[in-house]
Amino acid sequence: MIIRTLTRGQAQEAMQNWINNYPNLPVIDSDFEQLRADLHAINDTVRKERNNNPEYEKSYYYLDYRFGVLLYDYLNKQKGFSLRVAANDGFWRFLSVIVVPDIVAQRWGKDNESHFWSQPTRNWLRSLWWFVHLSWQGDLETTNQLLSCPHFTTDTILNFEERTGRKGTYVEAYRNIIKCYASVPKSMLKPRGKNSDDLFRVVMKLNTAKMLVLDPALYLGGEEAYAKSLFRDAGVDLDAT
Repeated sequence: MIIRTLTRGQAQEAMQNWINNYPNLPVIDSDFEQLRADLHAINDTVRKERNNNPEYEKSYYYLDYRFGVLLYDYLNKQKGFSLRVAANDGFWRFLSVIVVPDIVAQRWGKDNESHFWSQPTRNWLRSLWWFVHLSWQGDLETTNQLLSCPHFTTDTILNFEERTGRKGTYVEAYRNIIKCYASVPKSMLKPRGKNSDDLFRVVMKLNTAKMLVLDPALYLGGEEAYAKSLFRDAGVDLDAT
């Protein structure tokens, strides 16, 4: 896999060119034709899954997490792709604006710059890859099962992505936080009604504050105990459920 990037200025210009020529896709080198075809196939698969399941037919979260899981699996198998590449915002700008802008547009509209290039944490492809990476539970099946948790929503992705850093030593803490959130009993979320994501938002805010003064790996009991302590501080004792 050849790695290409775009600067912010290049991405802005390329996106405007694409909008002007819509619905035609940007011309790409032959090296990227297979990448485009493969990502289209992933998108088609996920949308067919959703359309064939009444439970998820109107779920944007299903589209996001399933596309993210398959994107994560696909890119990680490509020669040349690495964690360093994933941390390069220019790579995601190139993918979003040049390779598959139609897929991003299908989800967010063709003129939503923040989800294409202007805001890294809102770049749709980037946010989905990192959401899966920071939720990883050791293998694809287990991770997919975790992310299919019924009380996860698009706000879960937003809160997780926008309130995490990129410090490798803390990755396991993030993975334990999302695992703990998936284990919260429905009975504890039901009283919150439509604001069930408030719990996760509070937990992530607590995490941001604690990480300024504490390395989760040094917490007594390790990252799992650290994650549970965040929920306990937010009013949910997972050891008592």
